[in-house]
Formats: sequence, structure tokens, C-alpha cells
Amino acid sequence: MTAAPDAQRTLLTFAPMVDSETSRLLLHHYGVGYRESDHLVPWVMLLTLFNGGSGKVPLLHGAGPALTGPGAIAEHYDAMLPPERRLVPPDGPLAAQVKADWDLYNGGIGADTAAFAYFYLLPHGELMKPVFAAPVGAGERFLLPLLYPLMKILFRLILHLSPEHAEQAAARIRATFDITDKRIADGRPYLCGDRLTLGDIALAAASAPLLLPEGYGATMPALEAMPAPVANLIRELRAHPTGRFVQRLYAEGFARARG
Repeated sequence: MTAAPDAQRTLLTFAPMVDSETSRLLLHHYGVGYRESDHLVPWVMLLTLFNGGSGKVPLLHGAGPALTGPGAIAEHYDAMLPPERRLVPPDGPLAAQVKADWDLYNGGIGADTAAFAYFYLLPHGELMKPVFAAPVGAGERFLLPLLYPLMKILFRLILHLSPEHAEQAAARIRATFDITDKRIADGRPYLCGDRLTLGDIALAAASAPLLLPEGYGATMPALEAMPAPVANLIRELRAHPTGRFVQRLYAEGFARARG
């Protein structure tokens, strides 16, 4: 599948979200032409409602069905490929493994990455305001100083941010990396062997905020500027075989091209 140069698809995102990066990687894999339209929370949630969505982010819309979230994007575009090229095999043991991987990485450490990173980063407005402002329009950049306190409250409520939750999230991330280290110890190029699957994309997107691989689609503070707990975890995870596995996926052309 190749991207149409005049494609009228728009990916409506809050740029730093794990699901936003997952969607970018999927659309790049499927060759879907799109433009990304990044907005601040909660404005982006309202925009999804105006464009056929449900308030959840990200939303792919225009010149086709409105698709909310990376799961819906994968389901829609995977069906257009022959079975041997699908990210989600149609049935059998491999299909069950890919589903388990999706649950583990997108539904597991994806949420844990957000909980850990936002707990430590949100108090540092001098770091995060430029991150949130980078991809949005001038009007939202102007309003960001006023919206930032509201965003902090929303993230605290949505992600249940607390010291205990952050430490539990870090422990689950470490445990998942340990499990994945053992799985890829035989040198396989992808999680399921020689075939790229949805699990690889889920792992890469979920861990990218804590690995900062070349080609990652969101702006993040520089490693040396990060609060010590975040910087230390990034260095620790990068040293894992799984960290190097994700870095390689991005380096070998797995990285998305912005639409």
C-alpha cells in the first residue's frame, strides 16, 4: 500500500500521547497519506467530537471512515493487506500471541509510561510547556500558560498520578523489559520471529518516551534536562536488550514519516 499524494486524511492528536505515536507508526507502515493536526488537551477532545469521533484521541478522519485510536486504524487498514503481510494475523497461535502483545505493550506499559513520565515531568512547567507548545498553533501556544494548570489537574485525575502509582508503573515497565529481553535473546528481528506485527509497533510506541529513539514522533525534553528519576530510568532501559531492540526498529526505517 502506498500513500496517495493528495490524501485528505487528518490525524487529530495530542502529540505526546503513546497512542498518537502508535497511530503515526501504523499509518507509516500502511503507507497512508495524512497530515497531523496537534492540539492541547482538552481542546483536542472537543475537536474529535466535531469530526465524527467520540472525544477520545487520536482520531483519523476525512476522506474515509472516522477511526478512533490505533486499534481501529490497524483493524481498518490491515484488512486491505494479504494475510501474510498483516500486522495482525487472521487466526491461529500467532494471532493469539499478537493480541497478547498488544495488551501487554499498548494496554500495559503504554499506560505505565504515561503515569511515570507525567508524574515527574508535569511539575516542571519550564520543561513541559515548550513540549506541549511545539506542535500546536499560535493561538494555543498563547493560551498554554493559562491552560497548563488545568492540564495538570486533568492528567492527575485521568492517570491517577501519585508517588505510589509512579513507582508501581516503573516496576511494571522494568518487569516487562525483563520479559521481553528473554524473548528476543535468540536474536530474532521481531517479537514474533521474522514477521513484523502489531506487537512490535505497540512496544516501540509505548517505550519511545522512555528511550527517546531517533525518529520518535513527539518532542521531549533533552535527556540532560530531565528530572533525575526519569533520566535514570531512560539510561537504565536503554541498556536493556529490549531498549536496543526498539532503537534498531526505529533506526532501520521503522520510524514514521510525518504526514
